Amino acid sequence: MTAVVLQPAGDPASLKHYVDTIQSPVPLSSIGAFLSEKEQQLLGALYPNGLAPTWGVTPGKVGQNAKKWRRLEVGDVTLFSRNKRIVSSGVMTFKLHSEALAEFLWQRKEDGSTWEYVYFLDEITTHDIPVEEFNAAVGYVQNYVIQGFNVLDEEKSIAVLEHFDLESSVYFPDITESQFFEALDDEGSLDQIGSGTSRKEQGFLRKSLFGKNKYGQCCICARNFPVQFLVTAHIKKRARCTLIEKKDYRNIVAPMCKFGCDDLYEKRYIYVENGNIRVNSNSLRTEDLEAQITPLDGSKCLAYKPGNSVYFEWHRKKALGQ
Repeated sequence: MTAVVLQPAGDPASLKHYVDTIQSPVPLSSIGAFLSEKEQQLLGALYPNGLAPTWGVTPGKVGQNAKKWRRLEVGDVTLFSRNKRIVSSGVMTFKLHSEALAEFLWQRKEDGSTWEYVYFLDEITTHDIPVEEFNAAVGYVQNYVIQGFNVLDEEKSIAVLEHFDLESSVYFPDITESQFFEALDDEGSLDQIGSGTSRKEQGFLRKSLFGKNKYGQCCICARNFPVQFLVTAHIKKRARCTLIEKKDYRNIVAPMCKFGCDDLYEKRYIYVENGNIRVNSNSLRTEDLEAQITPLDGSKCLAYKPGNSVYFEWHRKKALGQ
């Protein structure tokens, strides 16, 4: 699941850390001595510009913060708060335990502890959300004040993610192929279970299609977009897929953009025939729609391949009423 992390950043020390390592991301070149070769390579791939927003928490009383930190997964969303407002959010990309790195970045507290449970963030987004609105979304009393590092449970996390539309389009929890298959086997159809499991399916499919790339290409119009503007479109309508077809994740989905192509395909205004995009002459038309779809007619579908041709053929027959 994607969890929501609460992180106050209003007292003088945490505000300074926020300015130093979130607002001003950490140059990876400055912390190489504290990283293994594998960690340097991984972070280098995640942050090609060499700048990584970085945060950390102390072990906490009897290790409470450390236990919460161990629950963090890639894709979890941290909400930073101060002055009774959510001021920003960021998505976790990687974490490591390093007392030496924490001391280098943030020194030590008077009691000798440091913020050694480190995690790196991306997609830092500024907000101005009153804490009362957050409390209403999560089900807290109106005057609840965010205090201390905390990780919300699944139900509360989903409520916050959906209300504020915070989930990443790039980073998702690591879900293995076997876990994906087990989820499908358990329910037979993810259409009939909660949004938490549905998110896992979407996360797995998007990760299989885009990896950790921040940009992708629509298979219909061939234009390049940030991946948040691309959907993992089922080539054959998902509700009509058999269990075996739903498990065929390498072939059943294709990247289509939100700027019309996904809708045109889903509503059968276009279909794919032997790898070529065709316009459905049986669909309702306007001059503006004609101008949108005519350039697509006869162009190549970039996702077409032998493995998914049977799914495109199913869609073609439905589009033509066969």
